[in-house]
Amino acid sequence: MRSSLRRQLLHLATDLSALAAHPDDLGHGFDLLTRSYATPVADAARAALRSDPAIAPLIRERYWGPWPSPAELLALPAQSLGHAYASWFANAGGQPLPDPVLHAGNDGDDTWLHQRVRHTHDLWHVVCGCPPTAAGEAAMSAVTVMQLRWPGSAMLLGADLLHRCLEGPVAGDVDVGQAAAYGLELGRVCAPLLAQRWEQGWDRALADWRKQLGITALVERSPFRTEMARG
Repeated sequence: MRSSLRRQLLHLATDLSALAAHPDDLGHGFDLLTRSYATPVADAARAALRSDPAIAPLIRERYWGPWPSPAELLALPAQSLGHAYASWFANAGGQPLPDPVLHAGNDGDDTWLHQRVRHTHDLWHVVCGCPPTAAGEAAMSAVTVMQLRWPGSAMLLGADLLHRCLEGPVAGDVDVGQAAAYGLELGRVCAPLLAQRWEQGWDRALADWRKQLGITALVERSPFRTEMARG
């Protein structure tokens, strides 16, 4: 085994061990994702996304529409995507990400992909009906595994499931195994989330977006439906 590969595996094992013990360890979580992006599996995943006919046009034009302020989004109709996103974001206690820095050239394709996925992650939460909880993040990791084939997402999901096996379910929370099953099915059924021009439909009803994506019935059966309704 090459020494560079051995070092990479040791770093990933360290991150996975820490996350299996503490799934909310953001430092090791981001470290694992960052390291995973440099793997051959991630290269193959990006190549598949670049060749996807639904996603390729957005990559070519480096599509990025306007992102209104939280106050502007909250002023939209209550059932709209924008209002739902701003409400979810406020409840999650998040902070808006800075505008992306996009580059020209082939290397910019990967920059766009990574920044687009990161920037729209919370929006995907809203569309998929997943709360900002440990189980909700596990479900979104499963969605990302199915739709993007990100190796880091698969490892995060594995750490979540290992923690569930070692510590048991969290009382009063959706079981991580059930959340993962929901996310895998959602990712399989849903139209490509990365291919959506969300910014052109902030004022569209969230229900219309879900219908377009083909996930209405699945979201209605979501293990998070009661929790999201309270939010």
